[in-house]
Amino acid sequence: MSNLLVSDFDRTFYLNDSDIEKNKIWVDKFIDKGGIFVIATGRSYKDFYDKLNIYKFNYNYVILNHGATILSNSGEILYNICIPKKIVSQIKINLDLLNCVDYFCCSKIDSRVDFLHKDITKINVKYKNDKIAREKVKLINDKFFKYVNAYYVNNFMIEIISSKANKAKAIKILIEHLSNLIYPNVYVIGDGYSDIEMIKEFNGYCMKDSVIELKKIAKKEFASVSELIEEINSEQI
Repeated sequence: MSNLLVSDFDRTFYLNDSDIEKNKIWVDKFIDKGGIFVIATGRSYKDFYDKLNIYKFNYNYVILNHGATILSNSGEILYNICIPKKIVSQIKINLDLLNCVDYFCCSKIDSRVDFLHKDITKINVKYKNDKIAREKVKLINDKFFKYVNAYYVNNFMIEIISSKANKAKAIKILIEHLSNLIYPNVYVIGDGYSDIEMIKEFNGYCMKDSVIELKKIAKKEFASVSELIEEINSEQI
């Protein structure tokens, strides 16, 4: 029976250049023992592969766009779900883009497209301050909860995906694809709001510098992903 470890990327798998080098070593050990390592990130296709080209870490699968897209390490797209077309223009109006700092949309593999793109997987908007950003998250979730989920990410930035997608749902889809895993063998770790669902659903852990909501539900806090892998590997001896 394989172990599956799912890690968020920013502020989790990547804290700084020194920490990610340590994580890379322990991921290799985890995979060598038969484990399956997955990155689950809010990053889009291009933004993820930009980091992969810099740090050259090992992984088996990647979950992008907060759970809306799943790819194998060979680049095969296993799953992708878009925001319903009928609601995109209404969301755009409510985002008040004339008063934001910056915005862009993502499709399955295109990381910088406009609202006119035929298939939008994620919407990213940056506002002038924390208050406005959090107000927009609440507004979008209150008005369009049947269609989308909005998350506060960081630095006054929010991201929006289909309500049919989140990291926990993506992990379940991946488990079905792998077919030989049971839930007790699935470990997850993250630090932010879009990690909450997967922390609740599986063996959930968080980073020491995580949002309060995550700290309340995580089984344990770690200073590095390498520490969690070391603990998982020791349990298997």
